[in-house]
Amino acid sequence: MKNSTSQTITELRRLIGDFLRQIAVSNNLSSVNINFMTNEEATSLSKELKFPKVTVEIENEGYKEKLKGNSNEYLRRTSIQYHWLNQNPKNNNEPFQSFDEYLECFKSKRRITIRRERRRILDDEKIRIDAIIGTDILKHYGLIERMFAIYKATVDKMYYGRQYLTLDFFKMLSKSDFCNNLCFICARNASTCSTTFRADDVFAGTFNIVKDGVFYGRYWGVLPGHEINSLHFEVCYWSAIEYCIKNGLTRMEPGAGGGEYKWARGFDPAMIHSVHYITHPTLRAAIRQFLDFETESLVDSTEYLLKKSVTGSKNLSE
Repeated sequence: MKNSTSQTITELRRLIGDFLRQIAVSNNLSSVNINFMTNEEATSLSKELKFPKVTVEIENEGYKEKLKGNSNEYLRRTSIQYHWLNQNPKNNNEPFQSFDEYLECFKSKRRITIRRERRRILDDEKIRIDAIIGTDILKHYGLIERMFAIYKATVDKMYYGRQYLTLDFFKMLSKSDFCNNLCFICARNASTCSTTFRADDVFAGTFNIVKDGVFYGRYWGVLPGHEINSLHFEVCYWSAIEYCIKNGLTRMEPGAGGGEYKWARGFDPAMIHSVHYITHPTLRAAIRQFLDFETESLVDSTEYLLKKSVTGSKNLSE
């Protein structure tokens, strides 16, 4: 029965994939892109995740034809994000009981560096970090507006910034049932802020989503003139990890980018799968060739990093 159900689900995915492909072709669209799939979902529409060594034979016409592939195929892309897992390898992968217990996974020199980094923010700069979650957000007048201003500060600061969200969107989220999934990590200056939490005192923070035991870090920002060295790491990583440990969350996904400094802070590479149908045959061939090379390089680096993992994670496929 289980195999029959699995086959039915696989066939349904393929039917949906075919339907989307036909829409793209009949409407002269450039592509169909399906992101953030599981390994199983991606395999249903494309090939299995295999890592053969790729050799390009430029003069081999047979190879060129093979490179173009099936005109109906979805191309598979497997990229990397860095995730933190609430699993203590020193205690049979049981959840961490405290942040200090998590630090024990690091070598002594790295533990000292992290503690010094946190001390500079929490003690020397006297920054207070608060996690405001769910409907508690609505109890603090102006917090939605302040978090939007913090989000927009990063958009305005970075040359590559794009404002995808509006203040109205933030307000709509807070008024909907989805508010229960929101988590704001907020930074205030303890030496100047009031004793009770006030939105006007918040000068930096992150907009996050918590759902099904997973902490999704999404938007970080700091108001102009309040930049502090290492504050980003405290708000985006250390305080967020403490929140995950305290609340028994299983995983933290801080988003794309920044692999080097995420890995150094205990985040392991995790494979993220997507499939893409490219309507133009020549472009499809070029992208297919790139993806073959990219996958080979990605798997090599992922295997290496997992062997050096702080937490001992060894999962390549998911």
